[in-house]
Amino acid sequence: MIRRTVTLTALVVAGALAVVVGQGRQGGPPPAQLTIQQVKPGLYAILNPGANTLAVRVTDEGVILVDDMFQQNYDQILGLIRTVTDTPVKYVISTHHHGDHTGGNVRFLGAGAQIIGHKNARAAMTRSTPAQPGPPPITFTTEAGLHLGGAEVELHHVGAGHTNGDAIVYFPDLKVMATGDLFVVLPRVPTIDYGNGGTTLGWVPTLDNVLQFDFDVAIPGHGPVSTKADLQSFRNKMVTLQTRTRELIKQGVPKDQYISKLKADDLGWGLEPETLFVRNAAGPFYDELARSMK
Repeated sequence: MIRRTVTLTALVVAGALAVVVGQGRQGGPPPAQLTIQQVKPGLYAILNPGANTLAVRVTDEGVILVDDMFQQNYDQILGLIRTVTDTPVKYVISTHHHGDHTGGNVRFLGAGAQIIGHKNARAAMTRSTPAQPGPPPITFTTEAGLHLGGAEVELHHVGAGHTNGDAIVYFPDLKVMATGDLFVVLPRVPTIDYGNGGTTLGWVPTLDNVLQFDFDVAIPGHGPVSTKADLQSFRNKMVTLQTRTRELIKQGVPKDQYISKLKADDLGWGLEPETLFVRNAAGPFYDELARSMK
């Protein structure tokens, strides 16, 4: 467990806020414009429409940032943070290893921030070929705590789901949970990274563990700021999808045909091969559930 403590009064910024930072000059298509909105006093969400959502905890001593998108978003993210505080980013928490959540790690490390993530997230970044840049130098296994400027932030690993290195970030004084990709909101659908320990069978119990915490606001890995009830609904949809898939397996529907027979229009998740969980991963999803029925 990590314990780093600094005692100062948290900075509270009052009033609703929505700020847009202009697109930076990048190779290829320019990145989408990011916005920042206040979630609760001292806590903000940086939103990339249809894509990533970051959490920003502001204190007098510095900023704790949850995830950092791609490297090309670094200047935009900093620009948005500067609209609410002049204090530096002291810590970046990586909720898992995927590049759309860790791409800015190298830039933040170079600016003096500490990067923290689960040990399995670091392992996934270092073993990939080529290795992903910016693996977290500080890791934890089950839980960790950050204390900065009077604010307390808890990091927990409560089970596998999207990957085997998913971290949830809990702000107990504000009753807010940042979930990473354990919880996403349309147009995103849940994806299972089977190559890095992801699991549909483990995901639901993991969400049950998340729901045990006392929070009323959930900041997803992708999508708008949501509620605990939204996370509960997401969990229930996953159970429904598993149940219906098992029913088709019992009926003898083969793996290469079950997507066409799977009812999911009431779930709101597209089931085309390019959007179901990991791209083209309908097979592993089917296989995992089939193995559990033997």
